[in-house]
Formats: sequence, structure tokens, C-alpha cells
Amino acid sequence: MAHVRLLPCSGTKPLPATSSAITLFLRNASCECQRRLIVARAADKNKESTSNSMVSKSSVDDALSWAQHAFPSYLQNQQEKQFPCQEGGGNAGNSFDGEKGKWKREISIWTDIRSEAEQDAASEPLLSSFLYASILAHDSFEQALAFVLSNRLANTTMLPTQLFEIFHEVLKRDDDVRCGALADLEACKDRDPACMSLSHALLYFKGYHAIQAHRIAHALWKRQQRVMALALQSRISEVFAVDIHPAARLGKGILLDHGTGVVIGETAVIGDNCSLLQNVTLGGTGKEVGDRHPKLDNNVLVGASATILGNIKIGEGSQIAAGSLVLKAVPPHTMVAGSPAKSVGTVTGNPAQKMLQWDEKRVKVSDNGGMSVTESVLDKLDSPVPRNNNPATPELKPASAAPPNAVVPAAQPNLNGKATAATPAAPPAPATTPADRKASPAAGRKARDDAEYII
Repeated sequence: MAHVRLLPCSGTKPLPATSSAITLFLRNASCECQRRLIVARAADKNKESTSNSMVSKSSVDDALSWAQHAFPSYLQNQQEKQFPCQEGGGNAGNSFDGEKGKWKREISIWTDIRSEAEQDAASEPLLSSFLYASILAHDSFEQALAFVLSNRLANTTMLPTQLFEIFHEVLKRDDDVRCGALADLEACKDRDPACMSLSHALLYFKGYHAIQAHRIAHALWKRQQRVMALALQSRISEVFAVDIHPAARLGKGILLDHGTGVVIGETAVIGDNCSLLQNVTLGGTGKEVGDRHPKLDNNVLVGASATILGNIKIGEGSQIAAGSLVLKAVPPHTMVAGSPAKSVGTVTGNPAQKMLQWDEKRVKVSDNGGMSVTESVLDKLDSPVPRNNNPATPELKPASAAPPNAVVPAAQPNLNGKATAATPAAPPAPATTPADRKASPAAGRKARDDAEYII
């Protein structure tokens, strides 16, 4: 007799009040449900099997595949890396007077940086003095970062020794600034294919330098040292070509790829694990005061030369295509493109981690009869034939040459004895084959409009 099994994860728990807590609750619940379902399926297979006492690996894989298809990808466990400050302390002792204990991953990161610097110094003797002064001569990560930033931003009036004292004091006392600097360093190594090592990002990447200098300026701004914070903003803009207001709030794990031309306004907010490319603008819409700049949620990817204006929210896991002008809020897990930007698809996973600007792989389109057509987002955005959104208005089709077998009537004389121009031949019939559809943008327009794009 067949028996009915209740859903293993069908327990009852109170639902959190906030939307972010609900998303986390659902993600954790779905992961727990997947685990229990896998165990249940494996147990059923084990009972049915008479020859083997252990469940085969294929049955567990089948259960895992079923669970992955049963839940949306953004509710599955993405195994996102924790920030260094979330993993607890490692060395409880103080490295030197007044310094707090180190986090475990902070010790690991600093050890890797020193090892990489030693290898670079051995391979490039000409840079050995620079590497020693910047990394190997220091006892901690915050000392090395303060030294690098102070030498990059110093000028004739702000000496490097003075800036070093300010930067090191902030990095040493403010756990949030230090944790953000470590998380940003790992983001450069994980997401930027041009970053060969942690030490290279620490020494040479100006996008990383600009963010860390801003973190220090933001800490000074919160301490009411606003004159110094504004002076640092001016110097950061001059040296790195990155203009970030000291009051702007940045999360952890930020990647500022290349960095040139980035502008972030006073009331802008950027969540954790976001990636921004060059020439990105998070600006206001006019001369109004108050809260007037965009708010980026976690895991957002903003493409090169994209502009986001106004106090609008960019949802979690969304993607802004390169060159887009965003004037309205963007829902979570959505890709927008164009000027003004419009939704062109659904984003799965974490776009800020993938750093995938666009993909040629697209899903089926059914015009009539269920024929599949593969197209890219660029075909949809750059269609040479304007779309007719008003069905009452007839479309103007481009003139084309007559087909080879068309009969063109000869010119006829009018009453004055002069010949009139020949009547033009009728336009060819719409293309029906896939080859003609690809060659004729007008014929393929409807297929593009009805397409379902998945990024």
C-alpha cells in the first residue's frame, strides 16, 4: 500500500518583519529543505535497494539536481564569502601598544601579502626597495595600507608623515574601516581577472586606493572633522580621478574596477559586494537638497559609463548595462539597459561576483508554430527597424528592389505624348525561413518583441 510522506521541511516558524530578514529566512529555509529532501530521497533509495547497503552517489546527485531545479537560484545557498570581521578573532594578543586583536582571515591575508611581496622582490630586484618600504617593513596590514595611501595622496602642504598618522589611527581604531579594506582587497582578487595577487591590488590598483581613502574620509566626516574630510575628497579626485563625497555610505566587498571617472554623490548608498566599472555616476537630478542620490542594494553590478540619477533604489542582485541612463527604480534580480533604461531580462545568481556584462546565450522565441530563434540583447536594443507600438497606425516598410521574377510594366505615354514613370513593383513577401528572418530585420521584428530574454 502506498504511503504519503509529508514535506520534510514543513515546520512552522514565525516570519520576520523586515524584507531583508524575510529574504534571509527564505534562503535558509530553502537550503534546509533541500538538505532534508536529499536525505529523504537517499533513504528511500536505500530502502528499495536490496543489493547495496549504501546509497549510491548517483541517487544523491539526482536528489540534489531535483532540489536545485525546485527552488529559484537566488534562494539557493550561494556560498557567499563572509567578511573578515564576521569570522571571529584569531590572535587575542596585541601586536603593539593599543592595537586590537586580529581576525583570523586578516592574519591569513597579511601573511599572503608579505609572501607575495617577497617573491616579487626576488624576481624584480629593482623594486625590492619599494616593496620593502611599502609592505615588508611594516608589522600589520593597516600600517602598510596607511603608508601606501599617504604617499599617493601627499603633496607640498599635506606631508606623507602627517597623512600616515591620520590614516593609521583611523584604520587601527575603526574595525568597520579595516574590515571593509580587507573585504575590498579580496573582492579585487576574486572578481578582477587582471589582479594577479593581493599585494598587486594593495600597491597598484587606484580604484582600491580611492575606496580606502574614502573610507577614511567618511570616518573623519562622522567625527565632525569635515574640513579634513573635504580636503581628502579633493585630493582623491585630483590623484585618482574618482570623486566620492565623504558623506556617501559604502558597504564592504566593493570593487571599483579601473575607477576613472566615477562620481558618487553625498547621499548615495552602496550595499555590500557591489561592483562598479569606470565612468559610473550616482548623481542627483537638480539643485534640490536632502536625500537625492541613488541607493544600491547588495550584489549590484553597474556597467561602464552607466548613469543613475535621483533618489531611487536599485534592487538586490540587479544589473545595470554599460552606457545606461537609469531614472526609475530597478526591481531585484533585473537587468536594465538603454537610455532611458528599460528592463531587458532577469538576472540569476550574483552579477557582481560573476562580472558578466552580457551573454550571447538566450532562450527560445516562438513567433508562430513554435520555431526557436536565438538572439542577443544587442539585437533587441539595436534593432534597425523602429517598433510600431500603435496597432492602429500602419507601419512604413522600407522600399526594396523588385524580385528577379517580377514583371515591371513599361512606361505609358500620357495625353501630352510624354511617357510616365513606371509603376514600382510590389514589395517582396515577408521572409519565412530562418535565414531570411536573420537577413531581414523587418521580418524578424515580431520575433524579437515576443522573445523571452534570460540573462
